[in-house]
Amino acid sequence: MPQEGEFKPIAPIHETLNILGDLSYSEGHRAWNLVRFKSDLLKEFPQLKERREKFKYKMIMHRNFDSLKKEITEIEKLKLPIPLLLMFGRKKVKE
Repeated sequence: MPQEGEFKPIAPIHETLNILGDLSYSEGHRAWNLVRFKSDLLKEFPQLKERREKFKYKMIMHRNFDSLKKEITEIEKLKLPIPLLLMFGRKKVKE
């Protein structure tokens, strides 16, 4: 995972988490652009609470597992923090 510009990953401080959250649609931006972080995630990345800091994110979507495995191997070689795995899914509506 080559570094781009001034992007430097931050690392979690505890163990594996499994968090289920919601996405919100913004009418003003006409986009699915709001992801609210649960407090469990903020405990892992306390830096994100620093309001004066500016943060970036980097999202990489692999089309197949071979490409993902290659990326993981590169991340491990470079000794970068383990990346966050994010999946999208449909919310079941109660009938």
